[in-house]
Amino acid sequence: MSESIPFSVPVEGVEVKKFSQNSHNYLHFTFNGKFTHELSSDAIDEWKSQCKMNPSEKFVHIWDCQNMSGFDKQAKDLWMEQMNSLYDQTERIVLVSDNIIIRGAARLMSRFTKHTLCAYRTLVEMSAAEL
Repeated sequence: MSESIPFSVPVEGVEVKKFSQNSHNYLHFTFNGKFTHELSSDAIDEWKSQCKMNPSEKFVHIWDCQNMSGFDKQAKDLWMEQMNSLYDQTERIVLVSDNIIIRGAARLMSRFTKHTLCAYRTLVEMSAAEL
C-alpha cells in the first residue's frame, strides 16, 4: 500500500515516478526505446532534482528496462558517473529487464560502483520480492 501520492515526470523516452511504500522511498524509472546520451542527461536532471528536493532521503531505484531497446556507451558512462555522485542518497538499485544483455550491463555497472543491484526479469517477479 502506498504511503504517499506518487509524483511522476515524463521525459521523452523515460518516465520518473517518486513514491513511498513500506517505509522506503522509491524513484521508479521506466525506459522506452534506445537509452541515448541525451536521454541519460534528461533523466539524470530529474534524478538530481528529486535528490535536491529531498536531501535527507535515500531512494530505492527501480530501473524498468523492459521496453529499452539498447543503449549507447556514452549514456551508460554518464549514468554510472551519476550513480557514484548520488551514492549517499541511494539505498539500492532494482533492475527489471528480460533482456540478458541489459541485465548483464547493469550488473557490470554495479561492480564498478558502490551500489547493490538486484535484477529481475519482470515487474511481477520484482514486486513479489521487493515491494
